[in-house]
Parts: sequence; structure tokens; C-alpha cells
Amino acid sequence: MSEHHDNRLDGIAVFFSGTCMLHCLILPMMVTLFPIIQSSLLEEKYFHLIMLVFILPTSLIALSLGCRRHKDQITVALGTIGLVILSVTAVWGHSLFGFTGERIVTTIGGLILASAHIQNYRCCQHADCEHEE
Repeated sequence: MSEHHDNRLDGIAVFFSGTCMLHCLILPMMVTLFPIIQSSLLEEKYFHLIMLVFILPTSLIALSLGCRRHKDQITVALGTIGLVILSVTAVWGHSLFGFTGERIVTTIGGLILASAHIQNYRCCQHADCEHEE
């Protein structure tokens, strides 16, 4: 896989994390203003599980390819922590943290994961990784 392609994977993963954060921050306002938009797809549990299906593989591939080359432990730690937080919150967040807590914890997990991808991107730029083996 080329470096350019991996950089896109990091960008896509940051986009997915950002989408989760926007959903958590904007949905309550949108539902209040436009009650018609309530649907099962937009419900917290389903939305987070659906996003997790996209986030997990994209993040695992992007971070694995980069970290295999540059071996940056900060990237590995941030990626692992972010993915664990998002996974736990997607599955058990509402019962563990309540409605507001779930949003806060998801946002924190998304920020941590986005930081991992940004760190991965920077390390790849610095190390001039090709990610080809």
C-alpha cells in the first residue's frame, strides 16, 4: 500500500471519529428543533454501533500499517485507548455512563483516536514511510 493511500486511511478514520462527535453534539439540538428526524438510525446505540463497524477496520488498518514501520508507541497507545473507549461506549455506554456521560465519553474516545491518526500521519511524514512490504 502506498503512503498516499495510508494517509487517506488516517484521514477517513479521523472523519469517522469526527462524525461520531458531531452526532453526539448536534443531534440533541436537531431533535429539539426538528422532531421529525428521530429515527432508529439516529438513536445513540444504533448509530454508535454502525459507526464502530466503519471505525474499527479503518483505524486498525491505518494504524497497523503506519506503526509497523515507524513503531511509535504514542500512536499505538492513543489508538488502543481510543478504540477501546469507543468500543465500550458503543456497546455499554448508555448503561455505564447514562445519556450525557455516553456523549462525553464518546467524544473523548473520538478525540483520542483522532489524535492517534494525526500522530500516525505525522510519524509517517517524518519517517517517509512507504508502507510497502
